Amino acid sequence: MSNITFDFSGNNYIITGASSGMGRQVAEELAKAGANVLAIARRKEKLEELKSTFPEHITVGELDVCQVDKLKQCMIEFVNHKGKFSGAVHAAGISGITPIRAYDSMLARNIMDTSFWAGIELTQLLVKKKYSVDGASIVWFSSVYSISCARGMFAYSAAKAAANAALKSIAKEINNRNQRINSIMPGWVDTGMTQSLATVSKIDEIISHELLGIGKPTDVSGMILFLLSDRAKWITGTTIPVDGGYLA
Repeated sequence: MSNITFDFSGNNYIITGASSGMGRQVAEELAKAGANVLAIARRKEKLEELKSTFPEHITVGELDVCQVDKLKQCMIEFVNHKGKFSGAVHAAGISGITPIRAYDSMLARNIMDTSFWAGIELTQLLVKKKYSVDGASIVWFSSVYSISCARGMFAYSAAKAAANAALKSIAKEINNRNQRINSIMPGWVDTGMTQSLATVSKIDEIISHELLGIGKPTDVSGMILFLLSDRAKWITGTTIPVDGGYLA
């Protein structure tokens, strides 16, 4: 069986939610492939740990991705130092149980702000000529729950479904510079966030839907790198399941 490798030497990317889970995996693989990465997250110690693995290729930005002014300033500083972005990955997101009969409205709004509106703000900044090159590729993290909605998780499902719908419109606005935007729908991947959800979810029922078993971040990152690469230059405005057969 052959392995697929990518060469992103000289390319620059911004990754949100880069301190852990799938976002971190993507940041590490891009850096390993020669890219310069602006890793955005809230946890300073995790970011510094990430930077220590590839100090020449990873720049960190400690901020909440919903803080648009700080995000913009961080992007400006990076572009001034490293050059324009070749793409972005919006992996930041939060989850939680939001049953309709007794949901936490603040949690529900935070889920939407982080998963959806922060992605919109990041995209709006990145597609500007002063921040990105022609042909830049943007990838958002959606979820199988945008289609197969879980009980008590309407806010999370709605945020991911909104992302899938919005990118179809955005793709039609940014194609004049051959820029692209897509999303992926991971299934149940073993990360810190899903481990916390497993305590309140019917984990046995979830596992039964995963035909190829529970996924790992490395099972998802390959599709992200493909969508960022030139081999995907004819793919835009679409959502791709990477779910171990969950939606089959």
